[in-house]
Amino acid sequence: MESFWDVLDGEVYALTEAMPVPKETIDNLRTAARDAYSIFEKVIPILWTMDDEGLIELGFPKVALPFLRLQTMRPLSIISRFDFIVSGEKISVMEWNADTPTFIKESFEVNDRIAEKVGLDSINDGQSKQLAESVRRAVEAAEHRMNQVPHVVFTSHGDNIEDRWTTEYLQRFVAGATYCPLNELEIRAEDGLYDQQGRRIDILYRQTFPIEMALLDRDENGRELGVLLLQLVEMGLLEIINPPSAFLMQAKSVLALIWLLHETSHEYLTTAEHDIIERYFLPTYLEPTAFLERHQAFVEKPIFGREGDTVTIHQGNGAVMYSNEQRSFADQSAVYQQYQPLPTWQLQDGAEVAYMFGVFVLGGRPSAVGVRAGERITGNRSYFLPIGQHKNQEEDG
Repeated sequence: MESFWDVLDGEVYALTEAMPVPKETIDNLRTAARDAYSIFEKVIPILWTMDDEGLIELGFPKVALPFLRLQTMRPLSIISRFDFIVSGEKISVMEWNADTPTFIKESFEVNDRIAEKVGLDSINDGQSKQLAESVRRAVEAAEHRMNQVPHVVFTSHGDNIEDRWTTEYLQRFVAGATYCPLNELEIRAEDGLYDQQGRRIDILYRQTFPIEMALLDRDENGRELGVLLLQLVEMGLLEIINPPSAFLMQAKSVLALIWLLHETSHEYLTTAEHDIIERYFLPTYLEPTAFLERHQAFVEKPIFGREGDTVTIHQGNGAVMYSNEQRSFADQSAVYQQYQPLPTWQLQDGAEVAYMFGVFVLGGRPSAVGVRAGERITGNRSYFLPIGQHKNQEEDG
């Protein structure tokens, strides 16, 4: 397949077999994504009005605070992905990758091609068109706030094949857009952001570039590049996609806020919203105390972690059950979430893998579904496991 990373760092990434999934499960996952999204949409006004101390307690960097409250566009996120655990009829939210989700081309483009090759019906038919429309609509929404035809640039780490090809896959949906690697972008303080040709950028699409990583960047003169970038957004000199609200919702500490509102039966939420949280969300806290007191297994996750990095699963007494060997986010604050074991699937070679579902949400609407499979903690060495439906499933009952 063109521009696809079936092998990463010399290891197999994309499997050429597929796992059958009932249509009912796919439908239920999309319903879960729609309902879970509605909870985040209800909660974000609380975050927009929260004082600095509250946001810092939730793990947000102090330098990002002015940026967090910017409301540049609706919906909250253009392309996002919920990660779900399906255990029998129960569907549980692990987290919402609201800001910089990957696994896009796999789910929208590659999954169904492989499923059809092995004799299964597609599950994401037509979703790639929805993806293209969402990307174009987001760019058009940003254009409306400008007086000129904008210069649209897509960016990523140029030497990361997965990031680059994912970004270029999205870039093709926007006529006239160009690509510029992150290391070739030039920030001119209080002036603008410029590409490798010296052209000023009006709209920056940063699908795989996290804000929290940008805030760590320094140039040779010690300038804080991420801070300067956010200042351009604050000053109205640059539009970025996903918007600031996506970064605000990316923090896993928001799950703890949602659970607090539910556990205290807060009247800010309606009865229907409390029911959604009870049905799909796992108890999540900023401290492990509640789980230790109940002798209940829990997962420790860095607030802005990704790809399973620095995730640890603890037994009810606090002892480590499983731990990811990568510890890139060990200095971050963490959240503590009730442990829900992943289901397992046996591959054709006999190996057993644990798997989780990713459900994309485009502009608030549920979309493509995909599966990543691997260890008990799903990390960046996990497989892309295509899924599909048995032929004539509905007719067979």
